[in-house]
Amino acid sequence: MSLSSNNPSAIRSQEWLMEALLSLMEEKPYDKITIKEIAEKADLDRSTFYRHFHSKEAVLERYFDQLAQEYLRRLAAGENMDMGKVAKIFITFWIEGIEFARLIRKNELDGLLLKTFNKHLPSIHRLTEDKFAYTISEENMEFALAFNAGGMWNILMKWIDSDFEHSYDDLVKAFEEISRFNYYR
Repeated sequence: MSLSSNNPSAIRSQEWLMEALLSLMEEKPYDKITIKEIAEKADLDRSTFYRHFHSKEAVLERYFDQLAQEYLRRLAAGENMDMGKVAKIFITFWIEGIEFARLIRKNELDGLLLKTFNKHLPSIHRLTEDKFAYTISEENMEFALAFNAGGMWNILMKWIDSDFEHSYDDLVKAFEEISRFNYYR
């Protein structure tokens, strides 16, 4: 998404632009934010914005990629994984960023965030493939990852839409029950 190199100055400008966009999203709807406003909020000019990003969506995608990388780090640290443990990592991750998740949902950007996370499904598989007691065949792995990611994502969105009516424990229990339901026949 980013058009620049990895030099410290470029990275700092990209970070400032991401922070500016996120800050502006707390003030007004995403679709009303202009690139000019993002650059001004970051104390940069528009040419600097375009040197690093081709659109404000690209700024979000970069931030979403950073979130996905952090989630991957947390999954990689897990041992003896099952869907309950995956659920706990997932829910904890989003509880820590719940205001951001709410903001994304309010601005109808959750599809873009899910798309970004879905890009990382192969990495999730590589990180966790030897951590589960049960393995899924390679020919079905892509479907299994999409199935689980979509289900977890929709539970998160339902939780946000319900204004967090359910507790952390309720969500973990739901994940565990759904996992058992899908396993036992």
